[in-house]
Amino acid sequence: MKERIRYFDVIKGMAIYAVVMGHVMVYGAKGLNQAWLMTVIGLTHMPLFFFISGWFSCRMDAATGLLRAPSLWRRFLQLMVPMAVVPALWVWYLPHSGLNGAFTGGLERLWLSPMKFGYWFTLCLFEISVVFAAVFPLLRRRNTALTVTAAVAVWAALTAASLLLPQKVTDAMGLTGVSMYWVPFMTGFIAAQQRHGFARMTASGGWVTAAIIVCAACLFMYSWPARFEPYNRFALPLMHVSLAVAIIAVVKPWAERAFSPEASPTARTAACVWVMLGRNSLAIYLLHYFLLFPVGAIAGPLAAMHRQFVPMAIFAFVAAGCIIAITLLANAVIRRSPLLALLLTGTVPVKRSKRESGAVE
Repeated sequence: MKERIRYFDVIKGMAIYAVVMGHVMVYGAKGLNQAWLMTVIGLTHMPLFFFISGWFSCRMDAATGLLRAPSLWRRFLQLMVPMAVVPALWVWYLPHSGLNGAFTGGLERLWLSPMKFGYWFTLCLFEISVVFAAVFPLLRRRNTALTVTAAVAVWAALTAASLLLPQKVTDAMGLTGVSMYWVPFMTGFIAAQQRHGFARMTASGGWVTAAIIVCAACLFMYSWPARFEPYNRFALPLMHVSLAVAIIAVVKPWAERAFSPEASPTARTAACVWVMLGRNSLAIYLLHYFLLFPVGAIAGPLAAMHRQFVPMAIFAFVAAGCIIAITLLANAVIRRSPLLALLLTGTVPVKRSKRESGAVE
């Protein structure tokens, strides 16, 4: 079983909470998706999942010390099996959710749309895993220069494909997302290969300061896309890399203190909650859409406050907490059945997960 890294679980817990907060505003309170809070959430939560997935794709064989090839079969079970089941249920449930305006069309529209009715992440991560497996023979040599060169070349090829192929093909395959999140995925892989150097980087005040400045600059650019549109495509990969450095630099020491013997019960409890959310992040992602609900009565007052960051964050945080709590209860029931757990939450049966390598993300 792959060793857990608790501060990564904390980061995933925070990121999945941000996912639900964003969806509360986008789908529950229509008209609030242009708020700056949505810009922050939209740019910062998903790259973290891909970075951590890339990190755990760097697996070493205990006997030989060599990199181990990725398990596409396990990724298929974990990602594509629920992708075939849960979105179909979502399309069926959608007319009864009160969120009809958020998505239109049936199963055909689901698979042809770029966002897949919200379920783009599972397809995107699986496709990145397939690309990663294809170039793995080059990466296996553990030559950092060769790995970086291959990663950049693949990113350029994916970006070119997303721009040159017909829009329908790009949307159906989700190539825009694949090219976008290939960079944080490979950044995580390279960081795991060079984990000692990466640890020094995240502990360096100079590197962390530079990472925060880059993140702030990119957020500024994306807040006014009309001014910086020509540069955003190339600034985004830089932001994803700097974001990983900044977030880990903040969360890692906090998590280590929270789990130390000297930590207060409050700090330890908070850390355990985030870890629990992180370890159930895929299930929360797959199931939480069914618990979204229209909150039009709240949208009006928030819009009247000009979509201010603080009141929107408070509202979204509280609503997301309620949705996640119910989602976790549903997940606890579903886990009683290994078959349902696989179909609905991508939880690979225990016996199989012992035979297959890799950690559940």
